[in-house]
Amino acid sequence: MYNKTVIFWCNGMDKTTSALRFPIRKLAERTGVAPTTLRAWERRYGLLKPERTPKGHRLYSDQDVRLVEQVLTLLKQGHAISEVARRVLSEPPAEALPSEPERSADANSIAQDAGIGAGQWSLYSARMLRAIEQFNQQQLDAVYNDASSLYPIDLVSRDLIEPVLQALGERWHQRDAGVAEEHFFLAWLRNKLGARLHHAAAHATGNVLVVACLPGHRHEIGTLMFALAALGRGYRLVYLGSDMPLEPILPVVERCHASGVVLSGGAESDDQEIVANIGHFTAALSCPVFVGGRMSVDYGDALLAAGAMPIGDQFALAVHLVTSRVPVHTSAGQAVSAVSGGML
Repeated sequence: MYNKTVIFWCNGMDKTTSALRFPIRKLAERTGVAPTTLRAWERRYGLLKPERTPKGHRLYSDQDVRLVEQVLTLLKQGHAISEVARRVLSEPPAEALPSEPERSADANSIAQDAGIGAGQWSLYSARMLRAIEQFNQQQLDAVYNDASSLYPIDLVSRDLIEPVLQALGERWHQRDAGVAEEHFFLAWLRNKLGARLHHAAAHATGNVLVVACLPGHRHEIGTLMFALAALGRGYRLVYLGSDMPLEPILPVVERCHASGVVLSGGAESDDQEIVANIGHFTAALSCPVFVGGRMSVDYGDALLAAGAMPIGDQFALAVHLVTSRVPVHTSAGQAVSAVSGGML
């Protein structure tokens, strides 16, 4: 228990021990793991043991950052969170760990038919595909909410959403309702990601990024997933959605005091004309312009010549490159690096 007459907190600094302490929001920004997931890891697996202020607020240190990064490394290698907890802590938590759900024969069949391999995410994918086949929004919500409560949103996007999207894209012509299944899932996903984006925006405190799909680009799922990853790092976002003309973005950047613009484009756009327009767009701005999606892969050199920075179609590269040019916070000591996962 802290003694209020001895301990004073200022910008996270313990004046008695000179050890840096910070709230859960800062831990989330530095690691990309949402506060709800961090609390779930603490509650269900005993992975984190934060200190507490006299009012009960959680306080973390750089050691906690390193622990979360170790957990993320293991999760990205495909280990289940319960297995990771046992490995990191060297022994099971005091309370019995919830067992990983077993795959039913039905789930195995669906995953195999969809070309989804074995592993912890195959169960989630099979359950999600089954919900799509039944056009069951409640089951989709349940699967997504279960996965995102225990795993960082970047991993959920990379290891659950993307494989399901790929499976739907590969099999739609083989099923009588395949087109309807794909449309149903995309509509649900757009609403789900948009709702999460809206909710997370209220907690962001960092620099402002303007995020939009380029003109002619209407598939915004990847852009939404990037936006969620950026919000998880603490950026504030002005999200402008799909098929956005470039010129009207200029006053948005000025009015919102944006520190960067992130654009996304795909193969269906008139790429060469858009790249030329991006050159005029970047010349009119004083902040960095980033371009992700397939266009940044196909036209990387042309985009660099136009003054924009191509950031690829993978979250790990995209968020890292954005952060390398536009730190989450500009105050001394607050800039953080970013590692994420998934497709832009």
